[in-house]
Amino acid sequence: MYTCEGLNKYREQLRKAIGYYNDIPVENLNVSISTGNRKIGRVLNVSLPAIFTCGNCAECFKFCYDVKACLQYKNVTMARARNYSILKRDMQRYFDGIRNKMGKRRANKYFRFHVSGDIVSVEYFREMVKTARMFPEWVIWTYTKEYELVNAYVRENGGNRKTAIPANFKIMFSEWKGLPMPNPYNFPVFRCVFRGIEKAPKNAWKCPGNCDVCKELNRGCVAGETSWTWDH
Repeated sequence: MYTCEGLNKYREQLRKAIGYYNDIPVENLNVSISTGNRKIGRVLNVSLPAIFTCGNCAECFKFCYDVKACLQYKNVTMARARNYSILKRDMQRYFDGIRNKMGKRRANKYFRFHVSGDIVSVEYFREMVKTARMFPEWVIWTYTKEYELVNAYVRENGGNRKTAIPANFKIMFSEWKGLPMPNPYNFPVFRCVFRGIEKAPKNAWKCPGNCDVCKELNRGCVAGETSWTWDH
């Protein structure tokens, strides 16, 4: 758990980084897209600043793993800030950058929205869905605590999750202890289980800690299957 001092340091660090990029013309900036890491494997991914773009994090922000990453590594802070600066000023440029990168990929077509951050608006979510429709051969997934935003989108687009959301777009509702999670359309759930307080769910896929494993087995988040992990 982070102290107020640690969280304030994180917020100030991000504000300075965002201010730095806001002083650069947006047409001179390109979206930072990672090719993966030891945990998520060989997966293209894009991130936004944690807490700054997480509209429903009142129960989890003190435990956020990305706060730790930003406090430890300046390059992580700068990448998150650059993406946020582009997005706030030119959403189309932000998504064009993602799609251009995807269009050049010839193999291993997996993309994850938000190793850090969350869905920032209805307009943003529409662009995520549009991206999935544009690249049906890709597996695209995301974790979100913006339950109501996603539910509203499904409701406004016929009320059927399987027709409103492309089959290749796997949306995992991120469950957190103490946070109400309305899920009328039965989205798959990724659950953080607190050791010593909760029991592991019986009918769910235990996250192996590396997305390449689930890609090989077509299980877990990649397959849109309910999953869980111990608190970390």
